[in-house]
Amino acid sequence: MIDYVNPDDERQEQIQEILLNENELLNGLLELGKEKDRNAGSRKIQIKRDGVVKLEFRVRPISEDESQNCWRKATKYTPFKKGEPRKALETDNALFRSYIIYTATLDEDRMKTWDNKNAMAAFQVFNSVEMIDRILLAGEKAHVIDIIDDISGFGELEDNASN
Repeated sequence: MIDYVNPDDERQEQIQEILLNENELLNGLLELGKEKDRNAGSRKIQIKRDGVVKLEFRVRPISEDESQNCWRKATKYTPFKKGEPRKALETDNALFRSYIIYTATLDEDRMKTWDNKNAMAAFQVFNSVEMIDRILLAGEKAHVIDIIDDISGFGELEDNASN
């Protein structure tokens, strides 16, 4: 006995499968967008010295645009000349990392820590990013940056692709 497979039936099955996958993809995209909007994936950071928690704040993932904005703020450029594009001269990596930490800190925690006017006056710093440099040690900043990178998607992605 020979079974006849109608090519139109097979095509309809393929279309249905594509539509199901497309709906799953769309739902996944919508979920990712919602998570990004509501600061999903934030983490609590504890700065300990001599085994004692001295500072606690939460950081959230940052977007590519936010990261680029931090980079621009930490970069010195050539002076503007009419008809010529400005060129980046150098980027202060320590300042860049401080801007990343400031940007990633949740608003309510930022107000208590980096934007704290009383602490800024006590340390004689003029802005919030200077406050980060004044408070955190280099290794502490590096650790915080590692956490921000991880929750911002710079860690390992799951690779489920088949060859």
